Amino acid sequence: MSTPAARTPRPTTCQDTIPKSAAAPRPALLALLVLSAAAGLDAGSVAVLNSALPALGAEFGAGPQALSWAVSGYALAFAGLLLAGGALADRFPRRRVLTAGLLALAAGAVPAVAASDFWMVAAGRVLQGAGAAITVPAATALVADLYAAGPARSRALGVFASAQAGSYGAGLVLGGVLTGAAGWRLVFAVQGAAALLTALAAVRVLPAGAPDRNRRVDPGGGAALVATVVLVVLGVDLLAHRGAGRLFAVAAAAGAAGAATLWWRRGGDALLDRALLRIPTVRTSAALAVAFYFCVNGSLFFVPLYLQDVRGMSPARSGLAVLPVSAAVTATALLAGRLLERLGARAVLTTGLLLTGAGVLMWCLAGHQSPYWWPVFVGLVVTGIGQGLTFPALTVLGLRGVPRDRQGAASAVTATALQIGSGLGPAVLAGAASAAGSSALTGQHVAFAAAAGTVVAAGVVVAVRRVG
Repeated sequence: MSTPAARTPRPTTCQDTIPKSAAAPRPALLALLVLSAAAGLDAGSVAVLNSALPALGAEFGAGPQALSWAVSGYALAFAGLLLAGGALADRFPRRRVLTAGLLALAAGAVPAVAASDFWMVAAGRVLQGAGAAITVPAATALVADLYAAGPARSRALGVFASAQAGSYGAGLVLGGVLTGAAGWRLVFAVQGAAALLTALAAVRVLPAGAPDRNRRVDPGGGAALVATVVLVVLGVDLLAHRGAGRLFAVAAAAGAAGAATLWWRRGGDALLDRALLRIPTVRTSAALAVAFYFCVNGSLFFVPLYLQDVRGMSPARSGLAVLPVSAAVTATALLAGRLLERLGARAVLTTGLLLTGAGVLMWCLAGHQSPYWWPVFVGLVVTGIGQGLTFPALTVLGLRGVPRDRQGAASAVTATALQIGSGLGPAVLAGAASAAGSSALTGQHVAFAAAAGTVVAAGVVVAVRRVG
C-alpha cells in the first residue's frame, strides 16, 4: 500500500505565534497597554530627568557642560542603536527583544542610584538609551503584529502615541515631585522599578513572535552604520551645546563611516535594508519626521527661554506652563486613530503638520508684556493638537506597504529620522536666533518663524502630492 506523499511544512510566521485569544478585544487591549507603557518609558525617562539635573549637579559639583552628557549620552545611544534595535526585532522573537530592552533600561538605573561620581550617572544613561533603542522598534512592531492593517491598527497606534506623549508630560511633573521628596536618586530608582515591572508584564501578556533564523546581519556594515548615526548626532550636539571647535573632525569621521556603510559588504544582510528605502511611504515618513521634529523640538527649546528670560518666570513655573502641549498631544492622539480610519493618513498628516506650524507661528506674536493665555497657551494647545495628529499618522505611513518581517526595521527608520530632526532643530534655530542680533525676543521670533515655516512647507508638500 502506498504511503501519502510527505507534505512540506508551512513556514512559521509571526502571526502563527499569536494566541487566538489575543484577537479578542480584552487580551489585545491589555497587550496594547503593556506595549504603550514600554514605549512610554522612553519619553518619560527623558522628561523625568530634567527636574533632577540641578540637584544632581549640586551634589557632584558638575557644571552645565558636564550635566548635558546625562542627556546627550542617552540621545547618542538611542539614536545610534535604533536601527540595530529594529534589526533585532525582525531577527529574534519580538517579545524577547522588547524584554531585553526593558531590562537594559532597568539596569541603567543601578549605577545612577549607586553613583559616587557624576560619570557613573552618565554611563547609566548611555545604557538606558541603548535599552530604549531596542524597546521602541520592538514595541511598534508588536502593535502591528497584534492589529491587522486598517482601522484597528490606526486606533491602536493612536493609543500608542498618546501614551508616549502622556508619559513625557507626566515625567516633567514626576521628576520634580520625586526630587523634592527624597532626592534625585529616587528618580532613577522609580525608573528602574517601572522598567522591571513592565518587562514582567510583557512576558505574561505579549505573544512571542517568530524568529527569522535565516537572516544574518553583516556586522561590519552594521557597525559602520551605527557609527555614522552616532557621529551625525554628536556633530549636531557639538554645534548646539559645545561650540564648533571639534565639529570638522566629527563631520569628517561621519563622512568616512557613511562611505564605509555604502561600500562594505561582507556576508549577511545590511543593518538598514535599502529595499525599505525604495518603499515610497517609508522614505516619505522619514523625510517628514525630520522636518516635523526639527520644528517641534527646536521651537519648544525656545519657549522656556522666553518664559524665563523675557517674562521672568521661575524654572518650575515655566515647566508647568509648557505642560498644556503634552495634555493636548495625549488627548488628540487618542482620537487620531478614528480620524485616520475616516479621513485617511494624508488628510490627518496634512492637518497635523499645518496645525503644528500654526501654533508655533502664534509665538511670534509674544511680546514683553503679553499675557500667558495669548499667545503662549493657545499656541501650545494648537501645536499640541497638531502633534497628536502627526505622530500616529507618521507611524501608520511608515509601516504601510512594509512586509511583516521588516516592520521593526521600518519603525526604526522613522524613529531615527525623528531623532535627527530633534537634534538639528535646537542647533540650527539657535544659530538663526543668534544671527538675528538685536534682542533675545527678536531672535526667538526668528527661530519660531523658521520652525513654523519648515513644518508648514512639509504640510503643503503632503497636501499637493499623493502620500500614503
